[in-house]
Amino acid sequence: MINNIIGKRLLVMDRTSLAACAVKRAKELGLYTIVANFYPIEQSPSKQIADEAINVDISDIDAMLAISKEKKIDGIFVGWTDSHLPFYAEICHRAGLPCCGTTKQFEILSNDKRKFKEYCLKYGVPVPQEYKLTIDFNRDDLNRIEYPVIVKPADESGSRGIRKCTNEEGLIENFTWSYNRSKSKQIFVEQYIDSLQEIFLHYTIQNGVYSLSSAFMKYRAITENEAAASAILHMFAPPQIECYRKTVEPATVNMFKNLGLKNGVVMLQGFIKDDKFYFYESGLRMGGEQFYVFAERLNGVSALDLMIEFSVTGEMRSANVKKLDNPNFSKSCCNYYVTLKPGTITEIKGIDKVSRMPQVLQVATFKDVGSVIDPTNSLDRVIYRIHVMDDTPELFAKTLEKISKKLRIIDKNGQEMQLEEITYDRALQMATFK
Repeated sequence: MINNIIGKRLLVMDRTSLAACAVKRAKELGLYTIVANFYPIEQSPSKQIADEAINVDISDIDAMLAISKEKKIDGIFVGWTDSHLPFYAEICHRAGLPCCGTTKQFEILSNDKRKFKEYCLKYGVPVPQEYKLTIDFNRDDLNRIEYPVIVKPADESGSRGIRKCTNEEGLIENFTWSYNRSKSKQIFVEQYIDSLQEIFLHYTIQNGVYSLSSAFMKYRAITENEAAASAILHMFAPPQIECYRKTVEPATVNMFKNLGLKNGVVMLQGFIKDDKFYFYESGLRMGGEQFYVFAERLNGVSALDLMIEFSVTGEMRSANVKKLDNPNFSKSCCNYYVTLKPGTITEIKGIDKVSRMPQVLQVATFKDVGSVIDPTNSLDRVIYRIHVMDDTPELFAKTLEKISKKLRIIDKNGQEMQLEEITYDRALQMATFK
């Protein structure tokens, strides 16, 4: 228990099941929770468990400031949605409340991929090669491009809008599609890194001290003509951590320091090929994989608790992160993404049994009966994100196979919708990073 936050009033802006986890934890820590967004309560899991729910458009800064004053809010928590961060920064600034970043920091690290890449290049953090191209499709620019490449809007996240191009015709088609989709009209054309090794790193920043809290590899199902693919598993503590720390971490930490980051959680995402790292995305916010679920049990430190504490006090005092953190988790840990084939969910079986398994630490639910799954490669195809932990890779593999067999998600034709049903051999391969 963190004694100095008991009785504080926390305003949560996110609506999702991830935000509901934060609301639940804040209540356990003794805070009074208020969730504010424009979604009806039946569409907002966080509202359903909060002490109080308010219908408001969070982009209406004046309305949010009025709520903050009327409800005597001590702090605001915004966790997993990049688009909320500019509003969060403005509200906190005008209300005089703690904020884990400035408008500029959020723009560079969460909302503008181009600026993020510019900062990486400035401080020596490796990134994929970029090619100049505009909607005018200048012939000289097109002639300089070496295929394959990917195109992606600068203002998208969660693997949305990313497309692989193997020739000029496909590039023009996909660039135009991305351009029409993008609000910013800024489109990247980048070297396609032909690698299945995709790594995510999370730092917890405490009073200007940067600590690597977790790392995981993304395992995925590859579909034709797509550079981004649907996640199946995030496997924690890959052996590549040590290579990263030796070759890239000094540049990463230097970049963070020069950006002036003081308190919060920041993520880096990239590929590994031939022992070289190529980072292409970041986020100054909590990560959807909720690494702290494992870190709390294995290392005795929770980034979620620290961020709740910071939100209402402006400080992180309840744990010494640098002393406790160890990204090399002592057990086999993963986020199991139950990713679905396109279709309409008509029946769900087995999730209650899965939730009661001792190796299952947490289940986040994103879809339900009646949800329509579109044929994309974004996280929108995930019905459950399940935190699984077991003592050894072999036991872990058995557990993951059991979970996959227990679950049954059925479409309107009576067919199983799981994109990949996990076998023991497949699970063991991922658990040992083969």
